[in-house]
Amino acid sequence: MSMELHVLSDRRLALTQDWQRAIDAEGFPLQLEPNVQLASVNGFLPAQLRNEAAGFECFNDDARRTEEFLGDANFDKQWRFALGLRWLGSSTKELQAAWMAAIAYAEATKGILFDHEDGRVLRPDEARIALGNITREFASLDAILAKVKNSFSPRK
Repeated sequence: MSMELHVLSDRRLALTQDWQRAIDAEGFPLQLEPNVQLASVNGFLPAQLRNEAAGFECFNDDARRTEEFLGDANFDKQWRFALGLRWLGSSTKELQAAWMAAIAYAEATKGILFDHEDGRVLRPDEARIALGNITREFASLDAILAKVKNSFSPRK
């Protein structure tokens, strides 16, 4: 199953380097593939999260159709651009990478995020809080899984 976020804004970032600067300004440990043309991106965008592969799909979607699909009532205005970010629901790295990229893009373009999972609009500051909660949940889950794995390891 795939998961999805949208960034809606009134301007686009022209270059991957602009997006990377926005990610770096957020302090996120995410590196986008620098040779991707953002104006025509339509598919997998390679990325590294903490030096591990964590790419996601990225699409320049039609803003009007996106708003209609997501429900016009969710938006207080019509946006000019929609950037769709999609990833495998089973990949925690891709999820974190997509959220980090979306937050940075929304901040840089003065846009908003739409979280398909919760069905709600988030400003970048709200999305940072959501990402923090997601990251903490993953850390707790990783600790539980490590404890379970350790309990089944042969003892010397």
